Amino acid sequence: MRRLKRDFILPQLMSKNRIGKLGFVIPRADFKIVGGAEQLTLQLAQKLEERNPGSIEIFTTCALDHRSWENQLPAGQTFENGLIINRFPVDNLNRELWATSEIKMSNGATLSVDEQLDWLANGVISSTLISKLLARGPEFDFFIFAPYLFGTTFFGVHALKDKALLIPCLHDERYAYLEVMGTMFRAARGAIFNASAEIDLARRLYGPILGGEVGLGFELYETKYLANLTPYFEKPFPYVIYAGRKETGKNVHLLIDYFIAAKERGLLPSDLKLVLVGGGSIDDLGRASAVKRDDIIDLGYLSEIDKQRAIKHALVLCQPSVNESFSIVLMEAWRLAVPVIVNGKCQVTRDHAVESGGGLYFYNLDDFAGAVNQLAEDQAFAKLLAKNGANYLVKKYSWDSVLRRFDAVLDIIKSEIKDGRRSER
Repeated sequence: MRRLKRDFILPQLMSKNRIGKLGFVIPRADFKIVGGAEQLTLQLAQKLEERNPGSIEIFTTCALDHRSWENQLPAGQTFENGLIINRFPVDNLNRELWATSEIKMSNGATLSVDEQLDWLANGVISSTLISKLLARGPEFDFFIFAPYLFGTTFFGVHALKDKALLIPCLHDERYAYLEVMGTMFRAARGAIFNASAEIDLARRLYGPILGGEVGLGFELYETKYLANLTPYFEKPFPYVIYAGRKETGKNVHLLIDYFIAAKERGLLPSDLKLVLVGGGSIDDLGRASAVKRDDIIDLGYLSEIDKQRAIKHALVLCQPSVNESFSIVLMEAWRLAVPVIVNGKCQVTRDHAVESGGGLYFYNLDDFAGAVNQLAEDQAFAKLLAKNGANYLVKKYSWDSVLRRFDAVLDIIKSEIKDGRRSER
């Protein structure tokens, strides 16, 4: 009888798989990569695979470095952290042509459609990856491509069309206004967004896009775990922390400039320091002299536990970027009971700060200095913000909430297919 029950119940449980079989397509995949889009995609894929074993595969290139796109890992299929990962070599790229287009765009020039396509084709693309997706297409319900601005996503979406979904990680930046991006968003069956502000931006730029907000899930750390995170620095001092890639695209140079200017004008406590954590070189920001100051410390890349220790004992975490579709680091700060300040020009992070009550935002130097000072002078207020942020995390970004939203978005898209309609566009 026990054996009969097992044979009867297991098929019933497996039939509850609402998502079918999904392939996630990203330009690089490694669990050590700190890029937000890669983290978000891999963690979502992991949770979906845990819930529905055998339903998820990752398709990616052999590259790890997002600048050179050199093939560093062997091609083939591996099993990593519970996921099947299929890697394919990057095509030979004309990086000089790509760089020329990048410079033209950064100088405000308009690229022709042919130039836009050449720019995408020489960013990162793998012909063998696209061919494999087409060959294995019948096995999958959907292929989910992330993020929006890479050749693997652009050409993959156009190749798979009605089986293609996007996790765009869309920012209000020059790339989003390229003509070719509109063709990609309209070619995809739908999109899985990280925030409501991202949905608004996509629909403003490309018209009605079927889909909805999902985001990334988190679990709060236990009180005991937080208590055991000892300070990173032996001698305590107050500091503002930045955690992420040291790139101009993340506005780290602005944070450095604001900090230095505020200190020199006497707008910040004299003993306050700025701590930078993450990959990349300070030289790329044109601020090499900044790290020679006693009040700016560049720790470089840290292990996960050391990064947590550094964030946990900071006065506040600052996210100066304006190009964010979610911002994982804000959630990490709130998990560690640390308040945040964000750039008010980023709709996504400002919405997080306002909706949660877990942070402050700034538009200029005086705003920045005022927010830091308020937190430095009022510890009760700082703790309240941190508590609000943690509550926001539990309410909106628990994995249960995120997976429910994912199911709902997928159901909407499947309903469209069943009804034989295209999307709202």
